Amino acid sequence: MTRHKFRYRNALEIVAVAILLLAGYAIFQKLSGISAVLLESNFQSNLARASRYLNAPNVDTVLVGSSMTGRLLPSYFKEEGMEVFNLGLDGCHSPFGLEIILMRKNLPKRVLVEAASLDHDPNANEKTVREAIQTPTFKIGRVIEAFRPENRPLSLLYWWCKQLSGRKPGGSSHSAFMIDEQKADPTSKSAKSELVENDQAIEEILITLKKRGVDVRLFSIPHADGWGMAQSGRISKISKNVGIPILEPGVEIAKRTDTLRFTDGAHLDVVSATLISQEIARMLRSQTQIP
Repeated sequence: MTRHKFRYRNALEIVAVAILLLAGYAIFQKLSGISAVLLESNFQSNLARASRYLNAPNVDTVLVGSSMTGRLLPSYFKEEGMEVFNLGLDGCHSPFGLEIILMRKNLPKRVLVEAASLDHDPNANEKTVREAIQTPTFKIGRVIEAFRPENRPLSLLYWWCKQLSGRKPGGSSHSAFMIDEQKADPTSKSAKSELVENDQAIEEILITLKKRGVDVRLFSIPHADGWGMAQSGRISKISKNVGIPILEPGVEIAKRTDTLRFTDGAHLDVVSATLISQEIARMLRSQTQIP
């Protein structure tokens, strides 16, 4: 009996120490406000970006898209006087970003959607992040900051090590964290049926946003093969059905310069990403009531 009491007391002491450590870390996190900017994997980066969006004060303009959109940092827009939140996710596509936007009660005034990835079908990357968002730990993080992905001790340690090594954070990484190459034959009846269903689901999300007063616009990101919008039939049809315009900043920039550069043929380098971001801001200002 004494042995059982001893074990029980030890268990209580371990639990008490764990609670104290957790409480201490939560207080430290709350007071310091320190969060990891560069995380140890693309998956963790995506999860942290979703967490920041869902937990941060509402921002008027939100960008959604893939890692190409991830290169358009908020600081580039700020130089043109525009506050934005970037939901460009590595290895994911625009519809998933729209899905995350609808997880908040308070929606932004404006959503800019990367057109090139709008007609991409759901993939395994998105499934992994979606499942992580539904976990108890992520939900607790909505209330206790220490549980958020960007505040994990491992992520903070990784970020501090990167700072000590002298590496500066850039945009989103352009490598997907998972490979999902199994695709159905697009000419088959079942594949065509899935495309129609996916496009209808995308249109429903866009219509929902518009009905709730959100100004939705598509935007093209230049790539090495062309600075304009290489519109697919699916994107054009979605744009027409929902009634949303497409911004083409690359076309406007091409009238003034030929200096856009890419790190890998698809992702803009820092200077070019800055140019595109600022051009988008100027185009919006000329078409809307943005001061």
